[in-house]
Amino acid sequence: MKFRIETPGHRASPSLKEFVTKKLGSLNRYYKDIQEIEVTLLNEVKGKNEVVNCTLNIRIPGKDEYIKTKSYIFEDAVLKAAEAAKRRLRIRKTQLQLANKKNTANRKVASKLAKKAGK
Repeated sequence: MKFRIETPGHRASPSLKEFVTKKLGSLNRYYKDIQEIEVTLLNEVKGKNEVVNCTLNIRIPGKDEYIKTKSYIFEDAVLKAAEAAKRRLRIRKTQLQLANKKNTANRKVASKLAKKAGK
């Protein structure tokens, strides 16, 4: 799994990059086929407040996952994005498992035999 960390407008510290890779590296536990994670940390000024937008683009075979979170602190925005990514990847994994269960040959044969026996 590759990481691409972008911080337009400012330079990311090595400790921030290490934090991002550590927290998002654990996503591999929830979904094995992750190829690349693009992280964009954008610092915006809204009025008197500074807001950090964290955007994750998780490249997976099929459809990519896109997650966007906001916070006042870089680390908090990354943590929120990691939690949202965990939820999305768990949902995606269970959907794939259910689809694979429905399409197995043994289940089709068993359901046909059950229908014939019921008639």
